[in-house]
Amino acid sequence: MNIPNPLNRPSMEQSSRRAFLGTATSGLTLAFFLPEVSRIDELNAAPVGTTVNAWLQIGADESITLTVGSSEMGQGSFSGLAQVLAEDLMVDYAKVQTVQGGPTLATIAPIGTSINTVGSSVIRTNFWKMRDAAAGAREMLVQAAMQLAGDAVRTNFTVANGVVAHKPDAKTWTYGALAAAASKLAMPASAPLVPDTQFRLIGKTMPRFDIPHKVNGSAVYGIDVRLPNMVYAVIKHAPSFGGTLAKAPAAPSGYMVIPTKVVAGTNRGLEAVGNVNAVAVVGPNTWDTWQRARSLNVTWNLPANAASLNTAQFLADAQALAKNATPYAAGAPNGPGTLYTVEGDATAANSAIAAAAKVVDATYSLPYVSHACMEVLNCTVDYVAGVKCEVWAPTQSAKAVLSLVATLMPALQPSQITVHTTYLGGGLGRKAEVDFVSQALQVAMVVGKPVKLMWPREEDFTHDQYRPMALVHARAGLTASGQVMGWSYRNISPSILAQRGVPLGPKGDSQGYEGSQDLPYAFGTGLTEYVTHPSQIPVGFWRSVGASINTFAVESMVDELAVAAGMDSYQFRRSLLTDPRWIAVLDAVATLSGWNSAAASGHFRGIAIGTAFNSIVAEVVEISNVTSTGFTVSKVSIAMDCYLAVNPGQIEAQLTGGMVHGLNAALYGKQTFVNGAAQAKNFSKSRMIRPSEMPQVAVTLVPNPTVSDRTKAIGGAGELGVPTLAPALANAYYRATKNRVRALPFFPNATMGD
Repeated sequence: MNIPNPLNRPSMEQSSRRAFLGTATSGLTLAFFLPEVSRIDELNAAPVGTTVNAWLQIGADESITLTVGSSEMGQGSFSGLAQVLAEDLMVDYAKVQTVQGGPTLATIAPIGTSINTVGSSVIRTNFWKMRDAAAGAREMLVQAAMQLAGDAVRTNFTVANGVVAHKPDAKTWTYGALAAAASKLAMPASAPLVPDTQFRLIGKTMPRFDIPHKVNGSAVYGIDVRLPNMVYAVIKHAPSFGGTLAKAPAAPSGYMVIPTKVVAGTNRGLEAVGNVNAVAVVGPNTWDTWQRARSLNVTWNLPANAASLNTAQFLADAQALAKNATPYAAGAPNGPGTLYTVEGDATAANSAIAAAAKVVDATYSLPYVSHACMEVLNCTVDYVAGVKCEVWAPTQSAKAVLSLVATLMPALQPSQITVHTTYLGGGLGRKAEVDFVSQALQVAMVVGKPVKLMWPREEDFTHDQYRPMALVHARAGLTASGQVMGWSYRNISPSILAQRGVPLGPKGDSQGYEGSQDLPYAFGTGLTEYVTHPSQIPVGFWRSVGASINTFAVESMVDELAVAAGMDSYQFRRSLLTDPRWIAVLDAVATLSGWNSAAASGHFRGIAIGTAFNSIVAEVVEISNVTSTGFTVSKVSIAMDCYLAVNPGQIEAQLTGGMVHGLNAALYGKQTFVNGAAQAKNFSKSRMIRPSEMPQVAVTLVPNPTVSDRTKAIGGAGELGVPTLAPALANAYYRATKNRVRALPFFPNATMGD
C-alpha cells in the first residue's frame, strides 16, 4: 500500500457523475459514510451523519483502493484505516492503495469528500463504519459468486485473501473477477464481521506505508509544491495583534507588495474582519523575496488598547477573576469574565472544605504556547479569473479551504475549484485554521499567475493562534485520615470557541474545562468552574488543548493532597479512584516504571493520570542529576487504555511523540507579549530538547477486549502523550527538591544556546 503523490491524484471535486459510474461498471465501487466527530463540530454545529466521505473501489485488475478524506500529518490514519478495511474485506493489507479525498460543499456529499482531521478522531470515529463497509463489500462479492455458481447456500462459500471459493466443486473467483457483477447488487443491510478471535490485522503492529515516501524524499508536503511560472509571496504582519496597515509601502524594484485583510471565518480575537493586518511581498524566488519582506519599511497603526496587551496584565486579570467573576445568566450577554459552573455547587463545596481537618489551597498558571510546526504555514494557488482556482495546502480542514475559495471567488462554479491536501509537516491544530490560505487566495487574485505564499518562521511564532494561557485556582479539604471531603476548581482562560463566534452555553467552553470534569476521583462534595478570560490574543486548538492545561493543574493538586495526607502518590490516587479502568491504567504504569521498588540513587519519580478523547493515560517521569539550575529526564513510562488498539506499534509512536511535545512545552514553552507584540520569534527563544536529551521511553497498552463491543467508545491516541507529562514531571521534581512547580514552564528563559 502507498499514498500516491498528492499532486498526481485525480481531484475528487472534479470527478463527474458520468466518470464515476463509468468506473463503477468496470469494478465494484462502494460509497460509505464515515462520521465526522470532532471538536470542530462545535464550531460548525454540523449534524453528524449527513455526508459520505470515503469510498472503496475494487477493480477488475484486482486493485483495491480506499479514498480517505482525513489529512495525513504523521499520525498514520491512512494506514490505520486500510488495516481495518483489509481485516473484514479479507485481503492482504499490502494490496490496499489509499488515495487522498477532496472536499465538497454539497449538503449530501458525493464520494470522496474531506473530513476535518482533529481531536484524535480519525480511527476512533471511523472504526466500526469502516468494518461494516468492508464486510458489506465482501458479502456483495460472495453474492456475485453465488449467482455464478448457481448456489444460494452461503455456507458453501469461503473467503480468503481476496478469493471466493465454492467448496462443493472447488471453483474459485478472485475479487477482480467478481467486481463487475457485484457492482450490480445491493449492499446488504448488515454483514457479519470477522470475529475478534480470528483477527489477522486489527491489534497487530503493521508497517506504515507512508514512511518510505518520507524517507526517500518522494513525499510531497505543501512547502514542496512547484508549478510552472510560479512566483513566491512572503507574508509580513503588523508587529502587534490588532495592528493595521497605515500606508501601503513602496514596492522594491521587480517585486509587488499586496496588502491582505482578515476575512470572515478567519477573524480571531483582535484580528477583526476587514483589518488589513499584513502585506505580502511577491517575487521570483523564495530567498530574495524573503529578504525584501524582512527589509520592507511598513507603517502600522497599533490597536488603541496596545498598552494593556501585556503578559503581566493578562495574569493580573486572571488573578482578579479567580476571586470574583460574574455568574452566567441565561439570556444575558455573558461576555468575558463570565463564571460558568461546569459541575457541582459552590456553596456545598465551600462548606465541605471549611469543615475539613486540613485544607490545601493552590494556584497554577500556564502561559500561551506556540504550535511551532516544523513546516511553516504555506499555500499554493493557481487562479485564472473566471476559469479556475486550484489550491495546494497542508491543511487539516480541506472543506474550510473550499468554502473560503467559494466565498472569495463567487464567480467560480464548484466544478472550477480544486483543493489538494498535501502531506502536513506537523499540524498540531494550527493547520485546522485557514488564515494563511485566505492570504494566498487574495494574493493570487492580484498577481494572475501561480503563487506560493509562505510565512517565515518569525511570522509563524508571532502570529500564531496559541494554546490559551490559564490560571487555575484549586482548593480541597482532607479529613484527619486523608480522605477528600471537598474539592473546588476554577479555570480562568480565554475561550477558543467564543473567539470563533460560538455562543457559550451554561457550562462555558468545553475546550476550557476538558480534563477537569467528570473525574472518577472520590473528591467528596465537588465543584468545577470555568471563567472566560478577557484577553483577545488569538487562541486556537493545540495538541490536546484544554486537557494539557487542566491535567497539569488537577494532577499537581492531587499530588499536593497526597503529600498533605502523608501517603504515597500512587497509592493515594488508587484509594480515591472509583473507575476500574482508571485503576488498571494506574497499576499498569506503576508496574512498568517499577514504582514500588526504590529508584536508583539520585533518581526521583512522579506520577499522573488523566483522560482525553475517550482514552485514559498515566505517566511516570523519572528525573536525575537534579541541581539548582536543571535536571535530566531519564525515563518516561506510559500506560494507556484506548479500549481497542488497531496498530499498537503506531500508538506507541504517537504516545512517544506526544510525550516529547508535552515535555518541550513543560520545560520551555511560552509566548509573552508587550503591547500586543509576541516576544519569542523563533526557536532561538523557544527551546526544544535535543536528541541527546531524549529520555528512555517505555509504553504499555491495556490489552484489547476478547470480544469488542461496538457500543463502547474507542479512544484516540495522537494527542494522548501530552497531558499527563507536565504534572508527572512536576511531581517528580517535588520529590527531588521539595519545591512545588505551579507555574509552567520550568525554564522560561532558556534558549537554544543553553
